Amino acid sequence: MIILDQRGFSGLVKHLLDLIFVGGIGILLSLPIALKWYMGLLYTRTSENYDFLLGFLFITGVLGLAVVNEIRNLIKNINKRNPFIRANVKSLNRIAVSCLLIVACYIIKIIFYNSFLTIIITMVFIITGFFSIILAEVFQQAVIVKEENDLTI
Repeated sequence: MIILDQRGFSGLVKHLLDLIFVGGIGILLSLPIALKWYMGLLYTRTSENYDFLLGFLFITGVLGLAVVNEIRNLIKNINKRNPFIRANVKSLNRIAVSCLLIVACYIIKIIFYNSFLTIIITMVFIITGFFSIILAEVFQQAVIVKEENDLTI
């Protein structure tokens, strides 16, 4: 099976990310209506405030879409067989910033409306943000080595 190619596994992942991105935009646009409907179902079982949740979900949704879009850009460059470029380093740094901003939002949610799932999601985004910072530095080092190698040929 081909892994790195538009017709390989990474191409399939790119198409899946495209669907997730479009679906995420649809969810974000329908958020006010969907949240009212959902909270109507759980009105007696939840103490969470509609306005707080709407703002929280909108902010984290936009940041989540930014992460998905940057991953789409990474996969696009990888499919072109050109992974070690400065654009990918910038994408990884933007992923890290978005993830850490999501963490900040979840910490605020923990303060007001804590749940076990909220804590787990916060930990996942902390790990993802830190990993993206480290991976961006690894890619930066690879870009430097690649540029030096290109100059010697």
